[in-house]
Amino acid sequence: MDRLVDRTVSANMFTDTSHDPLPTHVRTIVIGGGIIGASIAYHLSVAGENDTLLLESNVLGSGTSWHAAGLVTGARGTTTMTKLAKYGLDFYGQLEQMSGLDVSFQRCGSLSVARTAGRVDELLYAKDVADQQGVRTEWLTEDRYKELWPLATYSGVAGALLLPDDGHINPGHATVALAKLAHSFGTQIRENVAVLKILRQGDLVVGVLTDQGIVHCDRVILACGLWTRDLAATAGVKVPLYAAEHIHVRSAEISGAVPELPVYRDLDNSYYIRHEAGRLLVGAFEPDGLPRALEEVPSNGFAEFEPEWEHFAPIRAKAEGVVPALSSAGFDRFLNAPESFTPDANFAVGETSELSNLFVAAGFNSQGIIFAPGIGKELAEWVISGTPGFDSSSVDVQRFSGHQNNRKYLKARTKEGLGRLYAMHWPNLQMETGRNVRRTPLHGRLAELGACFGEVNGGERANWYGPGTSPTYDYSYGRPTWFDRVAEEHKAAREGVVLFDLSPFAKFEVAGPDALEVCQTAATADIDVETDKAVYTLFLNERAGIELDGTITRLGPDRFLVVTPSFTQQKTAAYLNRIARGKAAVVFDCTAALATIGVMGPKSRELLSRVSPEDWSDDAQKYTHGRTVEIAEGYAYSLRVSFVGELGYELYPSADIATNVLDALWEAGQDLGVKLAGYHALDSLRSEKGFRHLGHDIGPIDDPYSAGLRFTISMDKPGGFVGKDALLKLDPAAPAHRTVYVALEDPEPVFVHDETVYCNGQPVGRMTSGSYGHTLGSAVGIAAIEPDVDLSGDFEVRCKGRLYPAKVSRRPFYDPKGERLRG
Repeated sequence: MDRLVDRTVSANMFTDTSHDPLPTHVRTIVIGGGIIGASIAYHLSVAGENDTLLLESNVLGSGTSWHAAGLVTGARGTTTMTKLAKYGLDFYGQLEQMSGLDVSFQRCGSLSVARTAGRVDELLYAKDVADQQGVRTEWLTEDRYKELWPLATYSGVAGALLLPDDGHINPGHATVALAKLAHSFGTQIRENVAVLKILRQGDLVVGVLTDQGIVHCDRVILACGLWTRDLAATAGVKVPLYAAEHIHVRSAEISGAVPELPVYRDLDNSYYIRHEAGRLLVGAFEPDGLPRALEEVPSNGFAEFEPEWEHFAPIRAKAEGVVPALSSAGFDRFLNAPESFTPDANFAVGETSELSNLFVAAGFNSQGIIFAPGIGKELAEWVISGTPGFDSSSVDVQRFSGHQNNRKYLKARTKEGLGRLYAMHWPNLQMETGRNVRRTPLHGRLAELGACFGEVNGGERANWYGPGTSPTYDYSYGRPTWFDRVAEEHKAAREGVVLFDLSPFAKFEVAGPDALEVCQTAATADIDVETDKAVYTLFLNERAGIELDGTITRLGPDRFLVVTPSFTQQKTAAYLNRIARGKAAVVFDCTAALATIGVMGPKSRELLSRVSPEDWSDDAQKYTHGRTVEIAEGYAYSLRVSFVGELGYELYPSADIATNVLDALWEAGQDLGVKLAGYHALDSLRSEKGFRHLGHDIGPIDDPYSAGLRFTISMDKPGGFVGKDALLKLDPAAPAHRTVYVALEDPEPVFVHDETVYCNGQPVGRMTSGSYGHTLGSAVGIAAIEPDVDLSGDFEVRCKGRLYPAKVSRRPFYDPKGERLRG
């Protein structure tokens, strides 16, 4: 069987429970009978969780799985995504034998084409990650390319990467096969049952209301694709998703269109081609997608829109230019059906911030077939254990800002989001749509002073400063044009004084009689310190993995200021509120109420003394201490901490006077050579100093010992903390990996992340993050390596296919007698 667009699939292929009444209570409800929901149900069942009910409003696979092209690959652009994809590729290879159903898995390979120098760099980088994870690859010569794809021209090809173990599968039958396996382990499956509402009691999920009555449960998993957003909203939960038209067309029969043809990905031209029944199927990920409101999507299953031949015409012309046989054969089918997309073109997975035991697995951005087995396995483990067993940082549903659930915003962003799958995945790439919605109080002034803005979780931030008032990004896997501008900002922080707008930091006040208890339970460090003392700490999950990091400053006997990275605002709120539940303490999100201005560098103390009558000596304000100061025409809380490794202060004025404070600092510092600095400089400065970056160097599967952050742990403080029991079971002398600092000896290459680290010719780990160390004059970063590696060995790092000699150290390469760590 090699038939796509199959509307015949349903649970009737293996069971008939259509007339059975719904149970009144089950342990777990999975909503959505597509390939994601079926995979989650299966992986729950094989783990022993078979008191599960899978509900589908129509029939299995009738949402978006039925119209997928079924492409399967073992490699993606990062280590985490490659691990998930590789599991899926291996799983599909066994699915037919396991289920007894013909799923038409064709292991024909895939061929990705580069037509620009930048795309060559991207594919070489992807090849390195694939090689690192044991995925077979081959960089093609022209002759080998023509041998594999004789129907395609070689004109304009700058490089091509073959993944010989890739292929495609019948997505509808794969969905049914997974559901059949889940059913065989005891999972109940009900088709034609519409879930109308998620039922909650306080902060806990307690069941669902369906068109056939209420089913009570202990946990719910939303795996219902583009319908997830609105169903989550019935319980007051935000899951930012929006639908778009997704197109693929099929040619008439073509001589030479055979099953052995690898999937052809012409990334720079935004299309793919795969074989189907003696024909060629051409699918588009065009850069100007067509968003669709949910109200425009038919809800009775197997939804389709009218053909959009005019919209498809540019992609068609490019495909026919590369494969001339398409033009002469013509097309006999146009499929236009809905798919859902997230604001950053990555998944929405995990437990929601608003409601305990409500999990999400949605927003797969047309990659659901690739990742269904891997996400099914990992989310099942997450649901059972309560914590993720993989590095979920980039896909965690809690990473989004609340405003990103807004439908007007989502519609604008989705127009761009569809094409992001095949667009260049440049380092530091910025989305272009849905911008300038969420801005800091200093945004307008920074724009006047030459800021080039990027965004994280929908929030604008100044990443670097250029000449004039409208600097623009260009991108590169090497040195972009703004490389030297960042170098100047970096140098000013090391030698003079710079100003950072750090207002996107997530900021919370915890107050009340039980505020200390809440903070002590949340933090690994001892927070019972003197007033105005800041403490750097970790926030763990029950497995002792690092969910968050940041500072907690004691403002008074029962008041604390918690500051964490900007993209963790929702996660931090959920983490603190769940601990505060039932206690005499409130958690107030003051992120928008307080600006944050970083004054960093050896001359920061001198600059501050010019705009404030306070004493700025070391005795007046010691490192990691705070105080309220008179500054400019107002007041601000001053915290002496630094993320750059130099003398530095963070000022927290209220949002309404923030611009006044910045203006005073800027004007007073002109003869000191004051510069504005952005987040790219901040990243290069912290990389030299070896400071960890949450989401790269540390995350939910990294324990403090492996991360080299043992100093944040206070085992003896009263009351314990989240994750302490798991931490007690770990041996600090036997970490899962060792965190080290890496600097290249060659001054030219630039790190991205996930590059493979070698010792004496053998792979021993990977770069978790990196930047260019402008003080050191080379790429520098942090790596996770095997714990028993001899650090006196000869080290190299593979960058875009080439090995570069490297220095590896247990101490940061830049470690002056300045300020140590933020907190």
